[in-house]
Amino acid sequence: MSAHRTPRGTFPLWLALAALVALLRPAGLVGCDSVPTSAIDVDFTVRKRVVPPFLFGQNLQTIENGEQVIAADGSLDPEIVKLLGDARITMLRFPGGTQADHFIWWQAVGPPSRRGLQASGNLDQLYRPVIGPEEFIELAKALRAVPFITANTGSGSGALIGAWAQYFNSVGFPVKFFEIGNEPYFLGINGSGVLGLTPDAYAAKVIEYATAIRTQVPDAKIFGAGVIGPADSESYWNSVMLGIAGPYLDGLSLHNAYAPLYAYTPGPNPTVPPEIELYRAMMGATKAFERTLRVVSDELARNGRLIPIFVTEYDGVFFPEESLEPASVTLARNPTLACAIYNASVLQVMMRNERVHGAHHMSLAGRHYGSLVGVDGDARYRNPQFYVHREYAKEVDHIVVQTTVDPKGATFSSVAVREIPGQSAVPDLDVLATRDPGSRQYALFVVNRHLTSSIGGKVTTNLPAGLTGTRSVLAGPRYDARNDSADPDRVSLRTEAWNGGGSFTQVFPPASLTIFRWSEPTP
Repeated sequence: MSAHRTPRGTFPLWLALAALVALLRPAGLVGCDSVPTSAIDVDFTVRKRVVPPFLFGQNLQTIENGEQVIAADGSLDPEIVKLLGDARITMLRFPGGTQADHFIWWQAVGPPSRRGLQASGNLDQLYRPVIGPEEFIELAKALRAVPFITANTGSGSGALIGAWAQYFNSVGFPVKFFEIGNEPYFLGINGSGVLGLTPDAYAAKVIEYATAIRTQVPDAKIFGAGVIGPADSESYWNSVMLGIAGPYLDGLSLHNAYAPLYAYTPGPNPTVPPEIELYRAMMGATKAFERTLRVVSDELARNGRLIPIFVTEYDGVFFPEESLEPASVTLARNPTLACAIYNASVLQVMMRNERVHGAHHMSLAGRHYGSLVGVDGDARYRNPQFYVHREYAKEVDHIVVQTTVDPKGATFSSVAVREIPGQSAVPDLDVLATRDPGSRQYALFVVNRHLTSSIGGKVTTNLPAGLTGTRSVLAGPRYDARNDSADPDRVSLRTEAWNGGGSFTQVFPPASLTIFRWSEPTP
């Protein structure tokens, strides 16, 4: 059954009380009762870029029944597909994840019971894929999502991906977008000691695979795997790979927006920090992500390759290390409000960066990530990540406009968590604004990355007079709140009429996304 019990537009008591307090407070005095207040300035007349449609893609993995998208009878789960259909997914990457570099596509065609065992990417762990090219095509059609295929650079070859491109043509489902490998720099069976490819060896594969693909799809768009660490100021891998294979590439794929990845401190004697420090490290990583995108953008320019970046996997996610804590404890952090708010900030970073033209969130309905859809027994429900994805996807083809934020001291710092370095002076509020091309619809997105404190915002805009609007708030009782079958709307988006415009003051709840939308009255 699908569990959606709270009527849209109603507020839980705790959020209603918070809103009442904010409304009763004099607008000019938000900062006078210990609520830090930042200054937000929005100029809707200054264009920055158009929001690309492919920023709102998703990954489909072949493991775990296609991340639970496949029902017990082998068909697509209709309730999950219906929920995903409401999420405005524009592109579907397949196969997503580690198993992509071990996936033999033709062995996953036909009746699932007759499909061969395949390597999962983990040592001594094989699986029989119940989701293959046929199921991928069915789901992509159901979601009206553009297909994006990841080629196997582990056990695969140019001939293998060329034959797969031919297969898609033969079944009337031509594919234009291909990515050469998942994370070839990490290639190998996890735990086996096998090292990844060198950048020159990978570049040779790019040339081989791209040539084979274009034999079948002359106008194919080929993406090569780039890499950048959260503290790096340059990438040797990217420079070598682009120098050799650059003429064959139409784009660069990155996986630099997973954070914090692990739930322990760096060094030879790792420990698990307090919960709030783990989530704060994740929020701080958005600053590192924005910086590394600038680094790679500059690197592409230096190499004369002004090609788009696709962030083909991202999520606020914690991977288990069972020697330090049970996997169930680690994984329970992933579908939380805080991880969804991290994703909101990541999307804003990508929407601001003119080199980023695509992204794929991880994942649809899997148990190991902050999935869009939660599955608990027979219940299907929206995770907080669903609302983030859907609301930003509404901005496709709208125009990002100029915003400036003066934190005025409303900042935070974070500790280092394994590869993610500690960050300092991270603004609590992250802001993005858009308008439609006809200047009839306007939107302002404000992410409060502070986990426990409300932050005030003194907002100044040049909105036209006479607009009507709404205010939507994604928040919860705590930053680590999550939905489940008992309370599928513990974290959900609440929308109400909003008459504020021009200049106004607003208090943003901790760990929240607030969206203001205005539109001209219909003539």
